[in-house]
Amino acid sequence: MSTPNVPQQPAAPQQPGYPAQQYTTQNPAPQQGYPQAPAPAQFTQQAQPAASKTTTLDKTNTFALVSIILAFISPIAAIVFGHLSLSQIKRTGDAGRGMALTGLIIGYVYAVSIVFFIIAYVGLIVALVGSASYMSRY
Repeated sequence: MSTPNVPQQPAAPQQPGYPAQQYTTQNPAPQQGYPQAPAPAQFTQQAQPAASKTTTLDKTNTFALVSIILAFISPIAAIVFGHLSLSQIKRTGDAGRGMALTGLIIGYVYAVSIVFFIIAYVGLIVALVGSASYMSRY
């Protein structure tokens, strides 16, 4: 007796980054007097070590690194280097966009706070001179 031709189902497409999944069933030996129930499918997966992502500065944009360092020293230079690094990152696809944005944000906040401090300082000087001239009349 020959077995009928049963068409094989095509294998599911392999997704990138995921290991192949294997499903197996095990049928235990039947016991006497009891009907055999089908065994549940058991999932077995081959253990593969996860690829580690190392953080290196060799692919990081240099201007982004300079921008975040100069953000605490000279805000104007940090803003300039931040914009230069963002344009280079967009063009070349280097890493370091977050560092460039951080340097830009810190540089802008630092620059605005210096401008507000200077305005408040000048306003205080004008107020003191004005009150001194007002007091000298009496």
